[in-house]
Amino acid sequence: EDEDEDEDDDEEEGAGKSKKGKGAKKGDQFAVSKGKKGKKQSPEEFFDDMEKFVKNMERDEGGDDDDEDEDEEDEDDAPKAPVQVYIPGKGTDKNAELDVNNTAYEMLHRMTVEWPMLSFDFLPDTLGSNRTRFPMTVFAIGGTEADTVDANALVMMRMSQLHRTKHDDQDEGTDSDDSDGGGEDDLDDDPELAHISVKHKGSVNRVRVMPQDGSIVASWSGEGKVHIWDLAVPLKALQSSPSPAPHSDVQPAHTVGKHKDEGFALDWSPVAAGVLASGDCANMIWRTMRTEGGAWVTDDAGFKGHTGSVEDIQWSPSEAAVFSSCSVDQTIRIWDARKKTGSALSVKAAECDVNVIAWNRRVPYLLASGDDQGNLRVWDLRSLKSGEAVGDLQWHTEAVTSVEWCPEQPSVLAASSSDNQVTVWDMSVERDAEAEAQMAAEGIAIPDLPPQLIFIHQGQQDVKEVHWHQQCPGVIGTTAATGFNIFKTINT
Repeated sequence: EDEDEDEDDDEEEGAGKSKKGKGAKKGDQFAVSKGKKGKKQSPEEFFDDMEKFVKNMERDEGGDDDDEDEDEEDEDDAPKAPVQVYIPGKGTDKNAELDVNNTAYEMLHRMTVEWPMLSFDFLPDTLGSNRTRFPMTVFAIGGTEADTVDANALVMMRMSQLHRTKHDDQDEGTDSDDSDGGGEDDLDDDPELAHISVKHKGSVNRVRVMPQDGSIVASWSGEGKVHIWDLAVPLKALQSSPSPAPHSDVQPAHTVGKHKDEGFALDWSPVAAGVLASGDCANMIWRTMRTEGGAWVTDDAGFKGHTGSVEDIQWSPSEAAVFSSCSVDQTIRIWDARKKTGSALSVKAAECDVNVIAWNRRVPYLLASGDDQGNLRVWDLRSLKSGEAVGDLQWHTEAVTSVEWCPEQPSVLAASSSDNQVTVWDMSVERDAEAEAQMAAEGIAIPDLPPQLIFIHQGQQDVKEVHWHQQCPGVIGTTAATGFNIFKTINT
């Protein structure tokens, strides 16, 4: 593996297998950022740099210095073309090559891997919470999809020396007008990667870390098995050794043998330690628990109610016996884990497959979903029986592949899609009619964007998952067929 903060060469190491068998499309390396709060950051500020750039170009084309004042007067009287902002998929040649704008990110680093990873999760560490200083160090674990069954692995990673990259586009010696610019945070040092691989039988459809114990990991195998791993020994080596051995011989602590087919749905309870739920393509959900003696036991009976493949599972952030699931049968279901006879609540959430769900850890009655037609919806569980979503976020043009709420800001969520975009949304933002009127008066084109859409990240193909780091506020990780990204935007 090789990690590099420079632009990737866009050569695919392998093709990531979509859950639906859809091929990847090429994405453009570009990001659009808007002010996070419409009332606090005006749209004029967002377009300020572009406006200055246009004025400077007009001034440079004005001629000799003697005619500069006259030219400027003419320019003031002449009609100006509206300042435009790039919007993915609108008015741009899809084959155009676009460069990333580093000023839209506090940090952006990209890593290529030998085999694509369909799934990953951040590993908790002992470096402290609420870390905001650069350079950063983060730990993660991902699962590969190799060309042969025996070549797959769980890959534990330590990414360090993750410097701020916001000022990378500036010329050397240029002073930044940002209060956070310069200093050791912006050193142009290469990030460092250390990793330890553990052999995994079959491709890794999904991997999840137990929130109460970061050394316990569950994985969904393409061979139709769910494995539970105790990775305490290699994790300790990764955390303590500058150059750990690249391979570790660890066997699963437990294998769930109840499933009749492979699957993707997998989640640990954040309330009850050692409780795992897994769902398969045979419409079944099984619960596995750790006993007081440390053994793992899977229930004799599963949870039956879905009429199609179970695509995702989320445990309640506040109730130990409650979890949710979504399915190809177009429904979202809420379950009481003490009853196996059927779900407690059910709603038809889409006119197509519901691929992913996310339970808001800060507001326990809010649940987000993403479906095969690109719809992002937010549901209030208190009124779920009405069948009406309280939020409908329309932007993605292809299937939503992942969604997750921000752990620090309960109104913010991130989503990934097969349209090669990762989006960040703030449900608290409303359209600012006064600011838009001012923009129109100044000849600034108003972007055709949902007001809640605050950031678009691109540059990866066939994005599979997006996760927020639990200990580094605003830091986001994504995995795709073309590699792994870790970044922090200027407005998260």
